[in-house]
Amino acid sequence: MGHSRLHETFDAIAATRETGQLPLVVFDLDSTLFSTAPRNLRILEEFVARHGSGEPRLREVLESVSLEDMGWNIHDTLMERGLTDPALLKALRGFWFARFFTDEYVTSDTPTPGAVEFVNHCHDAGALIYYLSGRHVGGMEQGTVRSLTDHGFPFWRGRCVIHLKPTFEMADRAFKDDALADIRSYRSPVVATFENEPGNANLFLGAFPDALHYFLETVHSPEAEVPHVELIRGVDFCLPARA
Repeated sequence: MGHSRLHETFDAIAATRETGQLPLVVFDLDSTLFSTAPRNLRILEEFVARHGSGEPRLREVLESVSLEDMGWNIHDTLMERGLTDPALLKALRGFWFARFFTDEYVTSDTPTPGAVEFVNHCHDAGALIYYLSGRHVGGMEQGTVRSLTDHGFPFWRGRCVIHLKPTFEMADRAFKDDALADIRSYRSPVVATFENEPGNANLFLGAFPDALHYFLETVHSPEAEVPHVELIRGVDFCLPARA
């Protein structure tokens, strides 16, 4: 991110607290605070264990991939390595879909470098931490809370909120509108937002123009919007010492 820009979040928190208001910092989860690569790789490994005997190339592909090769989905990973059989990809898609959006598998995610320390620093500085994710209640909420707390993110100490989709089927646009309305209901200044999806980062920029808006260049959906030039770009939450 560049140390001066990440540190601006702490400066904004302090400035807001000096006015007697509660600063609010919004953090996305997937591919922002957490890497989903371990979740995808685990699913691919289990799929190969189940289907690899009938498709030797699958095992060869698995031996050639690492966490760094996990992109937006694991289907592209296979196709990039020459596995394009429609039946195999359809089976993988179903296998992946049945596991990716579950409490059990979401706990495989690992924090983005520096994320735990950074979020705790924001919380210790007096900000309300607003975790916002398209993960859904009724399938991912228990694993999400367990993952946050097991890795040491602030959660049970007050000034922490988590907002997930109420149902898996809820449309993304409706969820975003609902989330913005909920954030505004606190009547607290949003001082910073952190997102990996350009469309969501752009949305935050338009909704809260006085805040700092960080765009993590990790993994995002295909055919995503173009990130606005005013977004602050970076790849992690590591904080070099201030000069």
